Amino acid sequence: MTAQPKARRAEVHPSALRQQVFGIPVAALILFLVFADLMLAFPHIDLLISAMFYTPGSGFESLGRWWERSVYHSVEVFMVAVNVALIGLWLVKRITGQATLGFTGRKLLFLLCLLALLPGLVVNQVLKENWGRVRPINVIEFGGTLRFTPPFVVSDQGGGSFSSGHAAAAFYLVAVAALLFGSKSRWVLVAILYAGLVGLARMAAGGHYFSDVVTSAFLLLFGYMLLHRLFFGTQGDAAAPA
Repeated sequence: MTAQPKARRAEVHPSALRQQVFGIPVAALILFLVFADLMLAFPHIDLLISAMFYTPGSGFESLGRWWERSVYHSVEVFMVAVNVALIGLWLVKRITGQATLGFTGRKLLFLLCLLALLPGLVVNQVLKENWGRVRPINVIEFGGTLRFTPPFVVSDQGGGSFSSGHAAAAFYLVAVAALLFGSKSRWVLVAILYAGLVGLARMAAGGHYFSDVVTSAFLLLFGYMLLHRLFFGTQGDAAAPA
């Protein structure tokens, strides 16, 4: 008898991962799905990470500390200051005819739409107002009275943990840096570090879980890529100064 040929192992060609769905790379979508599956399969990862900031009998001791409050309120300050500065750059372009950092009215509209749609609408109005996930500080495991639920499971407890509004706003600053200075700029790294600090502060205060912060980061990334395609088409880095 002739030997039967071995079944070919299914392989994913690297080029397939570079394909895009509405401007979002397939690889990024797969990474988010892997993250979501991991958190659903092992939801106690969130509890384990939050427990690092919790002291039995004392609670989340970072809550109310000067550094936690400073980071918390700095997001509001940056939101106002950065967007006023962006409008100022646009006005300079309108008055002088010269685009500082290549900043145009189209880029201003792009960023304002991103801010309104992602941190404003999707995160703060749709998810936080309707998902119902209880914050760490309120669950039984950390001295509260309500039950813990995984990040991607809707709860009927009326919580506002999923996802993080402050983290979403902080990651919006990464988008601003990328558009103004280029995606490989040092300012993008600075913005990422700041957004990470905001996420850390929210977890340390018992306001959000690890998955709340990471989900907000993914949402901002996807929103940036999708709107980038709508506003700038398939051209390269629209952030490159003109």
